[in-house]
Amino acid sequence: MFSPRFFRNSGLIALSAMLLWGLSFGIVRSQDTNSKEVQDANAKLQAVGGLGVGHIQSSLGLIGVTADAFAKEVYTAKQVEDLMTGTVNGIDAVKKLLRRLQETDLSDDDEEYIDRMVNVYNALQKEAKALVTFAKSKKPADAELFDAARKAAVAKLGQLTESGGGPEAKVE
Repeated sequence: MFSPRFFRNSGLIALSAMLLWGLSFGIVRSQDTNSKEVQDANAKLQAVGGLGVGHIQSSLGLIGVTADAFAKEVYTAKQVEDLMTGTVNGIDAVKKLLRRLQETDLSDDDEEYIDRMVNVYNALQKEAKALVTFAKSKKPADAELFDAARKAAVAKLGQLTESGGGPEAKVE
């Protein structure tokens, strides 16, 4: 009834709308809570962060499910390539929106958190591309590269979602 593209596009549209909405406010420091205006901006940034993490988790899940389906010969290499191309392109769109958000007046902490989100998105794109390479070649070496990219993406997601912020992340 609904294709994976429908769900991916719907999620991207919702995240894009939330990010654009978040761009409509002025000075934002998510750690401050001393005024109604700042509290509202804080809630908007928290919503963007929550939606971003949810999208990252969904993208990670889509890549994993696609890899599993390919391994069980449910998907062809072409289907894997099509799904992962859509995933990579969707992530590019979200990264551009996050960078646009950084052009607003954010605190250093909020800027750094967005950098960390983009870092995780970069890792997901690397994982998706590695899956396509493996699906086309079926070489054990490419399977190992995909597995390494998967582990790196999971680790970066873990750093992003750790309480206390986790270690400083450098955008690659």
